[in-house]
Amino acid sequence: MLKRRFFGHLLLISTVFIGACSSLKDFNYTITEKKHSVEALKKDVDLSYQILKEGHPGLYWYISKKQLDGKFDSLKKTINEPLTTAQFYQKLSPVIAAIRCGHTSLRYPSVVQKDKKEREAIKNKIYPLQQFTYAVVDEKLIIINNKSKDKTIKTGTEILEIDGLAPKEIFNIISTGFSYDGYNALSRNKRIERSFPQLYKIYFAEQDSIAVKLKKDTTVINTYISFYDKKKEEALKKKADTVKKIAKTPVKKAPNYIKHRGNKVNDEYQLDFKFLDKEKEVAYMKIKSFSVPTANFPLFYKQCFDSINVAKTKNLVIDIRNNPGGTLSASLALFAYLTDKEFVYLDKPINNGRFNANKYGTGFQKLTYYLTGFNDDNNLYEDDEGHFFSFMKGYSPQKARKDNYKGKVYVLINEFSFSASSLLSANLKAINRATFVGTETGGGANQCTAGRIPVVTLKNSKLGLRFGLNRMAPVYQQKEVGRGVFPDVAIQSTLQDRISNYDRELQWILTDIKGKDNVRK
Repeated sequence: MLKRRFFGHLLLISTVFIGACSSLKDFNYTITEKKHSVEALKKDVDLSYQILKEGHPGLYWYISKKQLDGKFDSLKKTINEPLTTAQFYQKLSPVIAAIRCGHTSLRYPSVVQKDKKEREAIKNKIYPLQQFTYAVVDEKLIIINNKSKDKTIKTGTEILEIDGLAPKEIFNIISTGFSYDGYNALSRNKRIERSFPQLYKIYFAEQDSIAVKLKKDTTVINTYISFYDKKKEEALKKKADTVKKIAKTPVKKAPNYIKHRGNKVNDEYQLDFKFLDKEKEVAYMKIKSFSVPTANFPLFYKQCFDSINVAKTKNLVIDIRNNPGGTLSASLALFAYLTDKEFVYLDKPINNGRFNANKYGTGFQKLTYYLTGFNDDNNLYEDDEGHFFSFMKGYSPQKARKDNYKGKVYVLINEFSFSASSLLSANLKAINRATFVGTETGGGANQCTAGRIPVVTLKNSKLGLRFGLNRMAPVYQQKEVGRGVFPDVAIQSTLQDRISNYDRELQWILTDIKGKDNVRK
């Protein structure tokens, strides 16, 4: 017999913003300059472990309690002098990473500016390392896209040194705090590529100007990269374009046939759909995230599959490479189009049942913890064996869409396919519904932690401790423990592929489809 457990609702405080100005000043000082006492730091170590014991549903999946106890105890012994928040982050984050849970990590706090002009100035200031996008290949740092003012730096240029340090040395330092799902660390390079400027800032501080040694082909040069003001540069460019313009030619805006996909992020749609051939025999659906606040996933899916059904498309390619996850509902809704049978998407979403957000923080923090961690409230149940769990959609039987797709499905995956995208992959793999092409997913195939994900602020250092409150797992479990979903066809793009925008994995799929069509003919 199930028992439903109720906790009292959090009391929301009306005096949140009293003393905000002095609080902001103190907060900024605390996270940038202040050296926290040894006693205060050790209290934060104990607090972080206490929070995880109360809330994390899989603390000892990949490390024993004895081993983890030892790591926290050893950490406290190494703290023998006052440290800044950044220095403490560098010590605590590897211990959190030892849990081997990709959703459990430390968040480094950001300086908060109350003054509007100061906020705008920071927003428009583009620091040196923010002026490029990168590829990490064989411990080398390669420039893929140059957004700096120095246009002599070409795509494919290798950065040999940054302020005298080789990238390999930098990578080894900044990746010590990376949290992975289980024993799969394949996402390391992708994480560095995506967040290199932010990670560098934590460990080496952000500079207005940096010295770099660059190599292109056989030529090696030493130069400096300095910050620039984005707003000023855009104004200058606009002025130059206006001078060059002889006559104003009206430009017709291309109609946007894909509705409900939301706004662009970094000049790119996170959701996309198109046919890859004139005959409309191959449809391509790209989902770079299952969390796009401006998108409507159910209506986006409906438009896509309506188009597919009208065209009687034989092949569907679903691209979830570099998809870090998102909402369970968006992932589940897509799966419902890809099966013709009733299904259970989730195993029991186990929950510790002990996490109470009301214990941590005051004022506005209580509100944020309530919004992110409230599923230990009216949504918590206890089964006959005394285990707590959250009753989530997907745990109960779900119906397939009546207009489900019955053609051939290919799924593109890589080492940054994580969380909800790995859950989708694992469920499709379980029913042998798709051919997976690419590399092993970075997200665990058998389980992860997610659901509600609070970020609790440690009282002294102000670091944010992030973790999921529920075990999220497909019913089907693969034999390989602590690994991702494996591709049926393993293909790894090369550096040259990325430089030339050649999609090796997608090309394999198109060749495979063409070959099978020829066999059928």
